[in-house]
Amino acid sequence: MLHRLHDCLGLRTTPSIFFVSAALVVVFTAAMSLFPGPVQGVFGDIAHVLRYQTGWFYTLSVTGLVIFAVGLALSRYGRVRLGDDDSEPAYSGLTWFGMLFAAGVGAVLMFWGVAEPINHYANPPMYGTEPASDRSAVEALNIANFHFGVHMWAILAVPGLAFGYFTYNRKLPPRVSSAFHPLLGDGIHGPWGKAIDILSIVATVFGLAVSVGLGALQINSGLTYVYGIPMEGWVQAAIIAVITAVGLASVLAGMEKGIKRLSYANIILAVALLLFVLMAGASMSTMRAVVEPVGGYLGQLPTLAFFNDTYGGGQWSGDWTVFYWAWTVTWAPFVGMFVAKISRGRTIRQFVVGVLGVPSAFVAVWMAVYGYNAIRIDRAPQTRGTLTETIVTQGNPEAALFQFLQTMPWFAVTAFVALVVITIFFITSIDSGALVMDAMANGHEDEGSRRQRIFWTLAVGAVCTAIIATSGENGLDALQEVIIVIGAPVMLLEVLQAVMLLQALRQDAGTARPMRTRQWKRVLPAEEYHRRAQEAGPAVADFVIRPEYEVGTEPEHDTHQPRTWHWQREQEGRPVYQLALTGGASAGKRTAARAFEELGAVMLDSVQMWHELLEPGTGTRSEVERVFGDQLATAPEASAAEVSDALDELMARNETVRARAHELLMPHMREIARRRARDVGPDAVMVQVVRDPLEAEQRDRFDLVVAVAAPAEERVQRLREDEGLPVDVAWDVVDRAPSENETRGVADRVIVNDGDVEQVREQVREIWNDQILPVLQEDGAVEEEDRDGTVHPTGSH
Repeated sequence: MLHRLHDCLGLRTTPSIFFVSAALVVVFTAAMSLFPGPVQGVFGDIAHVLRYQTGWFYTLSVTGLVIFAVGLALSRYGRVRLGDDDSEPAYSGLTWFGMLFAAGVGAVLMFWGVAEPINHYANPPMYGTEPASDRSAVEALNIANFHFGVHMWAILAVPGLAFGYFTYNRKLPPRVSSAFHPLLGDGIHGPWGKAIDILSIVATVFGLAVSVGLGALQINSGLTYVYGIPMEGWVQAAIIAVITAVGLASVLAGMEKGIKRLSYANIILAVALLLFVLMAGASMSTMRAVVEPVGGYLGQLPTLAFFNDTYGGGQWSGDWTVFYWAWTVTWAPFVGMFVAKISRGRTIRQFVVGVLGVPSAFVAVWMAVYGYNAIRIDRAPQTRGTLTETIVTQGNPEAALFQFLQTMPWFAVTAFVALVVITIFFITSIDSGALVMDAMANGHEDEGSRRQRIFWTLAVGAVCTAIIATSGENGLDALQEVIIVIGAPVMLLEVLQAVMLLQALRQDAGTARPMRTRQWKRVLPAEEYHRRAQEAGPAVADFVIRPEYEVGTEPEHDTHQPRTWHWQREQEGRPVYQLALTGGASAGKRTAARAFEELGAVMLDSVQMWHELLEPGTGTRSEVERVFGDQLATAPEASAAEVSDALDELMARNETVRARAHELLMPHMREIARRRARDVGPDAVMVQVVRDPLEAEQRDRFDLVVAVAAPAEERVQRLREDEGLPVDVAWDVVDRAPSENETRGVADRVIVNDGDVEQVREQVREIWNDQILPVLQEDGAVEEEDRDGTVHPTGSH
């Protein structure tokens, strides 16, 4: 039935989500119009319980979202990009911020920027604070920053992250239900998933309706102040109609032509009005007020983050904080998706810093300029208590901004600009909301039927009109009660979204590899060590006199070597230069090594050391046989060469075996190399031919890593000529050896061996002259200087 109706209307969406959401909106609008008293009574009773009995849930949840967002940005997951790994941001920073701010709380700041600080200045909620005191003024700005700063933006940021990740990384439909994929799986397309999406769409309609309603009240108040137009319900309905109509035109124009241009123009107007207030007010005092409240807000943030007005029965918290959090969370589905859409290509860390940090900094400036000047005006002798009278005593916060501007020059101009800014803020909210609701109902971001976007725009206007027109003078209270009821289940969904996002990141990015640290031997004082060595008591094999770590427990990326006594002794006998030669099978490593020998270097072959460790009866041979067991397919009495070949065969087939074998043998290889290095003396150049590029990754051992590369067909031909291998076996050997890309990846220089031996010698001489000879000359100069205090360059050793 729904599908037939869907097709008859020419729609292109998910019928069950669209029609059920639409039905709920229509039913509410009709009920509010026909039975306003009973409907308002039901919403009022539920809102009372949520505000004053369960307000702690909102407080705890939002603070938890802040901690989650900041922690995620600081974690390893902060590097994850929203979208493909190579995606780039589509919008510049300024445009991104303008669209973000206009669709976020820009309209709210116009309404409460003056009204809230004055309210908390006259009625301070913190225990022991006197009304209209210096302390209440400081706390008023702190509380205003708290309500519109990091906490409010965290409510918008977490759904934005969830939308961005599940839509652009997991490629799921742009719906709230997609964030529950780790829990529901394919059930996101079933009844539970659809129920989540229906709730999110309905909440978005009501959240936008409340915002537009507040805007209509404030615009009507401005028109009353400037032009004498009466504060009447029909005027507010007309304002809502205009906002809805312009928003509809913007929606039909699309993201690029409509929302982007409006957002960019409006942020410029808002900043211009802000600068005017700064210059027209007490400029120097205002600049001090811009700086000081930041510290006050940060200092009082831990208290405010958990403040529930316990000793006041939760009255203040329910009236203010709970309302703000419930209102903001109903915006979260549409703002989250909108912000995710314009943030594609940014990392999670960039997203969190941008969405939490930049708007919060702007809010701090806004509240300082408007809030401080409002308090200053309210304390001035000529205007003492005028703002308090309007906002607190008369309960008319919508008039606050215009009464504030009336105390400054050019009131007619600034009031008109303020009306334009407020109107455009709400237009951008309604048009971006309509686009997002359409995408949530459709399950994709491609342009759908215009009829759908028209319906969602009109739905917001209809709900708003129904609430305002039937509430009379209690319009603001009615808006607040509706939004608190709708916001409760959405807040629960958002907390679960955070859990689902973390689960998805763990599934897709995995957890961090366990950190390997050096394991140090236990140190005893020298006298105690010698006593135990002489006594027939405990052995001293597990103790040392000088600090020393266990060989083989070095961290994976060993970049900072502890300067132990043993290490310093090794450095004293270390060759002046150590070079590693790596490359594939028959690439010509030993040809290059002999060329280095001709220039005076000493060669060390890792193959010989590898065989030495695999000799029968050695501890390393026993450990290899214990770990790999029957997989080696060699007899216990097999020679080192046979075991080496079997192990090579196994390593070529399995990367895990390769890594594990190097983990077992590499520490011992390093120890042998250290001994050989001491044997060749401190004046020598040592060239070590390594079997595997993994050995060359131990960069602390080598001053230079050189890869020898040759075409695969050349290497096959050498294997056939030098070792007599059949062609198919030779190709198999080349294929199983580490790839050329891997060997080049660990190298500082590359020798190309695709010609004769003289070509290799020429490249070796070039490396010797460029890399090694300057070190030898410097070392020789230092020796001469040490001998007689004068520098005498000595040339090559």
